Amino acid sequence: MKFFVLFTLLFSVCTLSACDVERMTTLPELSRPYMGVYECEILRLGERELSADFEYLRIELYADGNFRLHYRTKGGEEGGFEGEFEADPTRKEITFRLPKEEKSRTYPMREGAIFIDEMFLGKPLHAEFRMP
Repeated sequence: MKFFVLFTLLFSVCTLSACDVERMTTLPELSRPYMGVYECEILRLGERELSADFEYLRIELYADGNFRLHYRTKGGEEGGFEGEFEADPTRKEITFRLPKEEKSRTYPMREGAIFIDEMFLGKPLHAEFRMP
């Protein structure tokens, strides 16, 4: 008798909480494999490689949709900034937004890396951040 009551209760709960398969999100959206810390491996301004000037340069992506970029130079200077991000695993891109700016920047995201290419001081800036 106990087995029948337990079975009926579990069946009822499962039936009532059943979800519409068409409305379910994709596995990448559920697991959010892009969440975590990304270390800068390449930082180049024009022809000059700058990554050796930093003890670390990181982007941290948090589950609440916020990010933090922070660094420490070999000379001990520290700094950084925070903002919001939105990742699109289907399109393989990530968009960053700073709190006081209306503009956002979108960059490619593939194979556990974020690729940033911008013009800075009239020179091409290229950065690659990877999950360790």
